[in-house]
Amino acid sequence: MIDLLTVALGAASGTILLAIATTSRAVQSLDDAAERAAGRARARSFVLRAASVGTLPGEPYMHPAIGAASALLLFAARGGPPFRILAPLAAASIGAILAHHAVKLVYRRPRPAIALGKGKTEPAYPSGHTSDATAVLVTGAYLLVREGVVPIEVAVTTAVLLALVTGVSRVLLGWHWATDVVGGWFTGVAVAAGAAGLYELLVSW
Repeated sequence: MIDLLTVALGAASGTILLAIATTSRAVQSLDDAAERAAGRARARSFVLRAASVGTLPGEPYMHPAIGAASALLLFAARGGPPFRILAPLAAASIGAILAHHAVKLVYRRPRPAIALGKGKTEPAYPSGHTSDATAVLVTGAYLLVREGVVPIEVAVTTAVLLALVTGVSRVLLGWHWATDVVGGWFTGVAVAAGAAGLYELLVSW
């Protein structure tokens, strides 16, 4: 529990500190450079197609579905009281939504030009898709490992790769700055650590 609390506090601090850093010209210049590179990449149609698939784990209908699939796998393999599984996964999904919207209420960072041109005026930081996907993927991986259903190497590799792909896709599609995505990873990990802590609390009762 102490380790999970440390992770949660550290990741949440990372979200806040990075938000402050993005107000500097130096960090914005890095984001501008990443956006120019993404612009060159998105000129290739196959990149846009791949990014459109890669962004799916963060979609509003997908991260709950990932959580549900994880729960079904856990129930099928281990059974037991469903609340110990459902509560952490629901906390990850709902918690990530609440967390990234809470940051956006305070820090109203403008989107990249391509997103603004498409009428996307919701604040950019942190990336909601990245936050939501990361929170559910990491929580699901934690539960699958703790319940002894999936080897840690498989669970961690899958969760990390999908979270990375989701985040990178948001930049390639022009919806977010690169640091929005990094902030989304921080936010998602913070929420996942809290959800994992909830699991540990439930199984200890």
